[in-house]
Order: sequence, then C-alpha cells, then structure tokens
Amino acid sequence: MRELLLIFLLSASAFGASLERQSVLVSFPEISYRDNKVYFANSDWVAVYSAGAGAMFTVPRDSMEIPTNPGGGRNCIAIVGNATYSCNPMRGDGLVKQDAYGHSDKIIPPPNDQSLKALSDAWKLPGIPREQVIEELGPLAAAGERVWFGLLAFHGRGQDPVSGLGWFDTRTETFGRVYSPELRDITPRWVGVREDTVFVYCSAIGEANGGKLIAYSIPTGNLFVVNPQGFGIPGDTLLNVDLWNDNLLLSTEQAVCIWPRDKTPWVWQTDAYASRMKTWLKFVTFDTKEGLAYVGDDFFPLEANRPAQAFARVGDWIELLSTQGIEAAMPTEEWKKRKSKIQDDDWECGGKLCFARVQVSVQGSRKAMDLLDAPLIPIEEGATITKVGMRAGWVRYDDVVPVLMKK
Repeated sequence: MRELLLIFLLSASAFGASLERQSVLVSFPEISYRDNKVYFANSDWVAVYSAGAGAMFTVPRDSMEIPTNPGGGRNCIAIVGNATYSCNPMRGDGLVKQDAYGHSDKIIPPPNDQSLKALSDAWKLPGIPREQVIEELGPLAAAGERVWFGLLAFHGRGQDPVSGLGWFDTRTETFGRVYSPELRDITPRWVGVREDTVFVYCSAIGEANGGKLIAYSIPTGNLFVVNPQGFGIPGDTLLNVDLWNDNLLLSTEQAVCIWPRDKTPWVWQTDAYASRMKTWLKFVTFDTKEGLAYVGDDFFPLEANRPAQAFARVGDWIELLSTQGIEAAMPTEEWKKRKSKIQDDDWECGGKLCFARVQVSVQGSRKAMDLLDAPLIPIEEGATITKVGMRAGWVRYDDVVPVLMKK
C-alpha cells in the first residue's frame, strides 16, 4: 500500500510539469573567496573549493554564509602608495587622486593616433576627429605604481561603444590606453592584474554577464581576447571572472575553472549528481505528445554520497548511471535502426527527445522504461526481440545534489 501511494503521489506531480529536455549541467555565475577557499554560487547551490584539501564540494546555498569580496577590480577605487584613486563622479574621463595633501583631478588626454585608428576601424568611420570621441573610465585595479582601468569609448553619432584598457602611471603622472576593433558593444565589468598580464572582463551592453575576457601583455603591449574553449574550458558563455591568490577564476554556463599561472586550467563540471541519503532510481516512461511522465516502481538503489553520471534531464527527472546492470529487451527492428547511436552516451538528439523504450522483467511482470543518451549493450539479437544490458534509471531532480567533477 505504501508503494502504491508513493507512486501515485510522484505521478501526480509529474502530470503538472511540461515535458522538455534540459541541460544536466549547472552554472555558478557568482564568484567569491576567503583565505584558502573559493566559492562558486548560484541561487540554489554553492560549490566550495578548499585549497587545503584540493577538493570541490557542493552544498545548498542556504546552508552556509558566502563571503562578500571587497570589490577587487569591480569597483572604482584603487590604492597606490599613500594615495587613493577613484572614478571622477562629475566627469567619466578622469580619476580623482586623494592623499594627505587633498585631492586633485587626473583627466585622460584625447586618444592618440593608434587608439583613433582602432576606434575608426570598429566604427567604420575613417579619419574620425578626436573631439568626437567620449571616454569613460572604470572599474579600477592597482598594481605596482599604476592604476589600471577599463575604458569605454563612445561616438557622437551613436555607434556602438568600444571597450579598451587604460592605465595611469602614478610616478610619471601619465596616461596610456589601448583599444581593439573586436571589442564593440561590450562594457568593462572587472579588471585584474597578474604578474605582467592585465585582464579585463567585459560583458554585453545591457547584460549583467556573458561577454569576453581581454588580456593585455605589459611587456609586448598586445591586447587580445582570451577564448576559454581554446584552453579546454567548456562553455559558450563566459559568466564571470576573478583573481584569487594569483589564480584566474572563471565561470561559464557549463563549468567552473581555477587557472594557475603558466599551468593547465583546472576544470569542473556538474555532469554527475549524488543523493545525501539512500534513494532509488525509478522506471519512468514519457508521453512526448501529451507532455506527461508516468512513474513506475523503484529500480536501482542510489547509494548516499556516491556521485553518478548524468545522461539527460527531462522536466523534473534526471537520468543517472546505476551502480548495477540489468538485462532488458527491445524490438529488434528498433535496435537495428538505432544501434549505431544508442551504444554510445550521446545519441545525437541535440535538444530533442528521442527515447528508446525497453522492457525489464521484475518479479514476473514486465516494466517499461524510456532511456535517453544511456548506452545500451547488446547481449543477444533475436528475430523480433533483442536483449540488451542497461545501467541507468530516473530520479527526481529535487532529490539529488549536483556534484562538480574535475575534468
């Protein structure tokens, strides 16, 4: 009776959810740190990296207090020696220097020829006059005797703004800047300096995140865009960037990364999930026309605190690798049509739902289950029915915790 009641309740909740495929990967756009720990967070979860243990673990966000970073390169204040530099509140093209002698304005001079050329190329306006360029400074970061800042150049005719990097040498009291035609329609959000490289994270105009990471080599004067994928960091969208103990911290919509200087990036992804207590994977079938999920019996036990690979997420359900295998059956005709794909863990479905329905004998009765992207291993191909081995089942998404696994 208890089992029937449990199945009824789970089925009723599934009826209210629309049937759609979702990503099994969880993003963590917020970055903060304290002492020897780094925190990657979203609205539900916090992934904590402990430098002492060299491990990453995930906990509910409301179970711990996340530190608030002092600002770093996200604000408009930088301290060099005994002086504090801040963005000019009255005009965006200057800094305010404040020290024991009072305060003074440091206004950036008009763009030089090299900067004008880059801006002209970005705006496709050859020979643009200096007086038609308006610049804004910020955010700020200090390193050595320089104040580094993001730059945003505007044109009076309404062309998209162009991002760049600038600096103020506090020793010589001179300004420098560099622009690139690649940096249109993005705005600087953060500046960080590591050894001889300055990083600027720029997000799309009007967006809180999702942009480009610019790197500037101080010795060579080269400005270039860093492509995280080119360094093995998955994700199409860069969500956030920071610096911690000389390590570059990056968050994309698919992964988090700690990138030591002159080393290969350390990358984690949430393609595994775990339960805080022992739970069960279940038989689930889906009706793609009606958008309903039908929930059956308990299938495989999911041991507590043991990460399991995720294959797919559909609505409120996530398909996980089981620690055990079982024999199932499916029509030979369907097997022959799809065996080249369903023996792999990527059935090339994209965002579509292309289930394979299998039948499993449980205590003398046949149980049906839909699978997606879970490998099926052939055991015996018959004239009408093919026996396959399978190791996957479904669990409610709310019953498991995303686990960041190192790649």
